[in-house]
Amino acid sequence: LGEPLPAGAPPDPLVSLFLRREQRQQRRERESSLAQRLRRFLRRKFFLFRRSALMTLIALRNLALGRPAPERLAQEVAFASWRGEEEEARPESDGGAARGPEL
Repeated sequence: LGEPLPAGAPPDPLVSLFLRREQRQQRRERESSLAQRLRRFLRRKFFLFRRSALMTLIALRNLALGRPAPERLAQEVAFASWRGEEEEARPESDGGAARGPEL
C-alpha cells in the first residue's frame, strides 16, 4: 500500500476506493477541533469498555449456567459488539435536536 504502482499497471478499484476513504478520514481527523477529538476518543473508549464488560458478563454467565443456543449467543455477541454506527452516520449539524430520548 505504501509503494507506488509500477508504470503501466492499472490501480485496483477497491484499493483506490479504500485509499481515498482513508485519506478523507485522516484529513477529517487532522482538521477537527480539540473538542471533536476528545469526543471521538471518549466514544471509542466507551464502546471498548462496554464490549469488554458485556463479553465478560456473557462468559461468566456461560460458565455458571452453561452455554446457550448458538443463535442466542450470536445475538448477544452482536449486541456487545455494537458501536453505534447508525448514530455515527447521522450528520452532527442538527445540534442534537432531532435525536430521540437516549437510554
